[in-house]
Amino acid sequence: MTSEQAERNGVLDDVCDHAARLISAADPRLHRLAIRTGDVAVELEWSPAAAPAAPAAEPPGALAAPAEHGLAGPEPCEAAGRDALHHVCAEMVGTFYTAPEPGAEPFVAVGDEVRAGQQIAILEVMKLMTPVGADRAGRVVEVLVPDGTSVEFGTGLIALDTSVQAVGTPG
Repeated sequence: MTSEQAERNGVLDDVCDHAARLISAADPRLHRLAIRTGDVAVELEWSPAAAPAAPAAEPPGALAAPAEHGLAGPEPCEAAGRDALHHVCAEMVGTFYTAPEPGAEPFVAVGDEVRAGQQIAILEVMKLMTPVGADRAGRVVEVLVPDGTSVEFGTGLIALDTSVQAVGTPG
């Protein structure tokens, strides 16, 4: 084996490792993953139950993930105790951040009222910053995870008291 072949095999091993991590971090409805190493391209295709995705031409040298990759995520996290308490949960594996950058004010603090869809945190996944939005209106009761902590799919991030109607939300 030449050094060029060994280098190519090493790159392929790295790409496969990253693909496996991406698949494990993805929603279980992931249907296909295609990776192109020349000029770097990553394509994700979700099953029809998730969102309609236009079929993408598979680039040369792409890796395809099987339709069922056997990774069942945990049950959706639920807040224990009060009926009006709701946990906003991690939708992927990543690093949880409460602010847009180090030293900046957090997106939300305990006592803040939030609207459904309002950004309340960030999850960093493979160097990509993904906004975390409140999935319902309420008042922030507790930030459940320290800033900069690695979280798993389904981890409760922020507790909301949903009995409080957020400002600007129809009641």
